[in-house]
Amino acid sequence: MGWDFASAAEELKEAFKSGGVKAGWTWLERKGDEWKQIPLNVAVIGRSGVGKSSFINAIRRLTADDERAAPIGVKETTVDVNRSYPHPNNPLLKFWDLPGVGTDRFPRQTYLSDIKVDRFDFFLLITADRFTEDDTWLGREFAKRNKKYFFVRTKVEVDISNNKKAHRKTHKEDDVVRDIRESTQERLKQIGCDNVPVFLIDSYKLKKFDFDLLKRRLIEDFRKLESAALVLSLQATSRR
Repeated sequence: MGWDFASAAEELKEAFKSGGVKAGWTWLERKGDEWKQIPLNVAVIGRSGVGKSSFINAIRRLTADDERAAPIGVKETTVDVNRSYPHPNNPLLKFWDLPGVGTDRFPRQTYLSDIKVDRFDFFLLITADRFTEDDTWLGREFAKRNKKYFFVRTKVEVDISNNKKAHRKTHKEDDVVRDIRESTQERLKQIGCDNVPVFLIDSYKLKKFDFDLLKRRLIEDFRKLESAALVLSLQATSRR
């Protein structure tokens, strides 16, 4: 039998309010496996080659060699609109590795209907290197549909390495990261999406940049009931 969703959300809220994080965890653990009854569908979306599959592996704490991992290669590897990957700690939390937008197989004109955009609860719009017209288009389409999404800029370590090679005398990592963040936020402002959270990550450097912050914001921004499932899924491994 499932939760009484309304009362469960209120109970969790009161637990955190009265006793902080420890009390919230106690409440969640007391509920046992009931949290696993709440499905979550997170679409990982963006252009081909920006690191969507690598991100999915990273957030699931897997490498490309793991048999459960999303395939990674130098050519386009994601061509299936129904390819999803459950989180190891919660099979109902699924990250959907969507094909790149704007390719010959998935042109922009039919892309949203091809991926069945309305089936997803949340979107992570992934980009790398630069902000493109396809990124702009996706952001505007999400806004028109009142879809919740975060903007995730990947491969930051690559940008830092390239800058260091080009500017060996004046290179400063903090300056590079700041410039990437400011230019991304400015571009989002130009297209009317300046209220969208921006996270800079590198899927091979999980302790650097905004990877942990992204996980925390996912927890905070999901609907109240779904957040209980997300908390346990994304943080369970850190409590072992």
